[in-house]
Amino acid sequence: MKDNGKKKGGYEILWWFADAVLIVVAAVLVYLYVPYKFLALGMVVLVGGVFLSRQAIRFIRQKTEQANAEREELLATLMSMSEVYYSMHLLDLKENTMVDYSLNQQKKQMPGTGRNASDTMRFVMQNTMTDEFMDYALDFSDLNTLPDRMKGKKSVYTELLAKNMGWIRLSFTTLEADENQKPVKVICTTQVIEEEKRREQTLLYKSNTDELTRFRNRRAYEEDIVELLKRPLEDDFVYVSMNVNGLKQVTDTLGHIAGDDLLRGAAQCMRQCFGNVGKLYRTGGDDFVAIFRAEEEELSKIKEEFDRCVRQWKGTLVESLSISRGCVTKREYPDKSLSEITEIAEKRMQQEKAAFYKDKGQDRRGQHLANTALCALYTKILKVNLNDDSYQIVAVNEKEKTEEWGFAYTYSKWIEGFGTSGQVHPEDLEVFLKKTDRIFLSDYFRKGHSYIRILYRRKIGEDYKQVEMSLIPADDYSRENQTLFLYVKTIEPPM
Repeated sequence: MKDNGKKKGGYEILWWFADAVLIVVAAVLVYLYVPYKFLALGMVVLVGGVFLSRQAIRFIRQKTEQANAEREELLATLMSMSEVYYSMHLLDLKENTMVDYSLNQQKKQMPGTGRNASDTMRFVMQNTMTDEFMDYALDFSDLNTLPDRMKGKKSVYTELLAKNMGWIRLSFTTLEADENQKPVKVICTTQVIEEEKRREQTLLYKSNTDELTRFRNRRAYEEDIVELLKRPLEDDFVYVSMNVNGLKQVTDTLGHIAGDDLLRGAAQCMRQCFGNVGKLYRTGGDDFVAIFRAEEEELSKIKEEFDRCVRQWKGTLVESLSISRGCVTKREYPDKSLSEITEIAEKRMQQEKAAFYKDKGQDRRGQHLANTALCALYTKILKVNLNDDSYQIVAVNEKEKTEEWGFAYTYSKWIEGFGTSGQVHPEDLEVFLKKTDRIFLSDYFRKGHSYIRILYRRKIGEDYKQVEMSLIPADDYSRENQTLFLYVKTIEPPM
């Protein structure tokens, strides 16, 4: 295109030059040989007029050819784009007209043709969109409000559900705008995105689904709770908190495969009894939640069926199943919020769980008190993950969670900050930083060591006192998941 333009430009210059030479030669000849000077002057004017007319005709022809070329190029571009879309139309918002650029002839038999663009668009939406999306589709495709909604924008789009095509993407793209940046000409396209939507829904399902039980996971639970908080709860709203009893014991004695067998059995009973009436979530390792709606009589039958199902279950590796549950309805507590209802359900579940272990001869309250007493012996207990440089706080003095004491949100920075903040005796600092270094500890435990003991002097009050730090691999420790428990306690001087 550019080369042809250069050639045409060159030819035009030659034509201009040739005509100019012709006029000059004609003027000289007439002046020399024609005796009547006025006649000669007239002939020169005539020749000049012919020259100017020829140039005007050439100029008009050139501009027409250029406009036709641009129009053909735009048309070719639009036609090539139309191969991608189910339909494509050029809309003139000022003239309220519509030009179809769809390739498929069947698409040109669009209902409502013969009307103006805005009426046609409304007619199409009314006859193709599902009832669920009708109002939104009519608002989005309203050509009367489109210029204001698209002011300063290159394009807008939305996704709609059509009756016969499934999911489609409807787009408006500015082709020409006025001085106020409002579009006056737009390209309207529709594209069938059923396959894309299926892939999107598959990814969403995987991201919100627990792999073992196929229940919704913690992420989906939190998202649904946010939605529930936006509207009042109905009287028949039911929240059930559940926990699988004895999972850790099964895992410790029979292995993780048996633990998975137990969890799948629990999920099977929950799905059988709650799955048809509401949503099921696995919110933690052995924690589950069911949310649904049921009247009192129906709820009573569901709970009886659930208890029966749990009692009768037998697994391949585990003989029996026990699930503690706490069930609360909105009807019981009409003035309680959702968060208060979940707390009541959790408390009921814990009470049922305590009763289960008491019947089994295991005092879980006594275990909790013993654990509390043990934690009191230590000034700091952390569960550290060396692989991702993170930690969980089991017990710590609140003073240590300040910048003054070097507090940070990664293990390595917290340990370093604690040491360099003056809490470790200067003479012990080098050894302290070396032996608590994340890389050092990672290599140390990869070599098969079962624990490490670090002695140093720590500032307590105005003095430094001898303390002992011990790091011991956790139950879930592995080379790929280096989790350790870190304990710090003060060593009392001998009496």
